Amino acid sequence: MEIGRKQFETYFKFGFVRNPWDRVVSLYERTEALQLRDKMNFEEFVDWIQYSSATCVHSSPHRYQLDWFVDPNGDVLADFIGKFENLDEDWAFVARKLGIAENLPHRRANPRARHYTEYYTPRARDVIATKFKVDIERFGYEFAG
Repeated sequence: MEIGRKQFETYFKFGFVRNPWDRVVSLYERTEALQLRDKMNFEEFVDWIQYSSATCVHSSPHRYQLDWFVDPNGDVLADFIGKFENLDEDWAFVARKLGIAENLPHRRANPRARHYTEYYTPRARDVIATKFKVDIERFGYEFAG
C-alpha cells in the first residue's frame, strides 16, 4: 500500500472542469440525449438534472465535478485542474508538464447555434446554481456571456 501511494505521488495528476450551466446545455444537446430531447424541453431537462443523483447522462457516482478530484476526506488529489473555457492554454500547460505536443486536436466541431445563457429562464438558471453550488464556488464560475 505504501509503495503504491509513493508511486501515485510521483504522477502528475490533472483534469478539466466546465461551467455547470454550459455543461448542462452540452448534456442536453449531446447525441446520447436525443431520446431525452424528444420527451422533454430544456426546462424539463433542468428539472430532471435537479433531481438526478448523477450529473451525466450515463450513470455515475459523482454528483459534482469536484468529486473527480478529491479523496474520501475531501482533499484535492489533482496537481492541476484546468477549465474547459481555457482549454487551449490549460492543455498547453499540461502538455509542457508531460513533455508532449501542446496542440490539442479537435476530433469534432461543436457548433452550437446559441450561447448557453440563451437556454435558461431565470428559474432554470437558479436551479443549476443550487444543484452545482459546490462546483460554482470551488471553481469560481458565474452565469455570464
